[in-house]
This record gives sequence, structure tokens and C-alpha cells, in this order.
Amino acid sequence: MTGRGPRGERGEQADKIVAAARRSFATRGYAATSLRSVAQEAGVDPGLVNYYFRTKTGLLEEVMQPPEAFGAAVAAAAEQPMERRGHAFVQAALNLWEDPVAAEILRSIILTAAQEPVALQRLQQLFSELVLAVVSHSLPDAERSLRASLISTQIVGMVMNRYIWQLGAIATLPADSVTDLLAPTIQHYLTDPLPSSLSDGRSPG
Repeated sequence: MTGRGPRGERGEQADKIVAAARRSFATRGYAATSLRSVAQEAGVDPGLVNYYFRTKTGLLEEVMQPPEAFGAAVAAAAEQPMERRGHAFVQAALNLWEDPVAAEILRSIILTAAQEPVALQRLQQLFSELVLAVVSHSLPDAERSLRASLISTQIVGMVMNRYIWQLGAIATLPADSVTDLLAPTIQHYLTDPLPSSLSDGRSPG
């Protein structure tokens, strides 16, 4: 975060502001949210929002930051032996989304990005840096981009159906069952040969 002030006091006040902004951006949309309304919902003086975040864009940047555990979880999964990596990627995603605090942050990021182009651009950048680049690490050069993208379609699809839209049986299955069902597909995209017909569409990592 940017801003000044005693760390302890700033942390408490700034956290209230960010939490209120997350709720407002996700439900009302970025354009319909004012800094004054965020301050009112957070129960702080409106001047503190400007003091800590300077602008509405600065506050949006803070709201779009993923949970601290996000990057570390993906990186740890990517370091697993290749034969276990499919399971590890699914388990990492589920662990994050099954945690109420992390899930609230991630849900807000997705819903805000769905309504605000600037937020969507930021999400795309974060996803590319923290997910696609890490997932593709150590994969074959000519296939890493495609394989990472295929993996992301499966995991993101699971997340959207289970945690955002809450559609179908996937929304109520135990997490272990979701892992058992999805991990073989992720492992397939990691290690199995890709159809030869896709050779012209592969791009170097």
C-alpha cells in the first residue's frame, strides 16, 4: 500500500477502507462507487481514503491485489514433481478458495474485473505473471504457453462454477472429490502428447 502514518494505526484504518471498497466495487461497480461512500461504509473520515490511497485508481490497485498466499501457493505447486503437479495445482486452487478470507478477496477481484476495464487489465496482468508464467515453468518450450492456457481454462472454469456462479453438482462436491476428478485432466495437459493437428497453433513460451 501507499500512504503515510503509523503502521499499526494505518493498517487497521486502511484495511477497513480496502474491505469496504472491495464490497462496493464488486456489488455497485467501480464507476458507481465514490471515495466518500467507501469512507462512510468503512466508518472512517473521508480524508483518510485520500491520505492512504491518494486517488480512486490507487484504491482500485489495492483492491486488485490477490491474497498474500496466492502467488506462493501456485509457485509451491509448480515445484512438485511433474507426475504430482496436476494434483498440486488443483489442490492449491481449492485451498485458496476454501479459505473464507482469501475467497472474499478473490471473489471481489473477479467481480470487479467483470465490470471495470482497468480492473480487467490488471487481473490479466496478475494472472499472466502469477499463474501462466509459473504454471508453464519447465514445460516444453514449444508447448508451454498452450499447455498453461489449457490448464487455466480447467481450473478457472471450476472456480467460476463452484465459487462464483455456484452451478450444478460441482458447487456442492467435497473439495477432495473435486481434486480427484479434475487432477487427471490437468495432468493430461501437463504431460500427455498434444494432438499433432495443433502443432501450427503452438507458440513458444
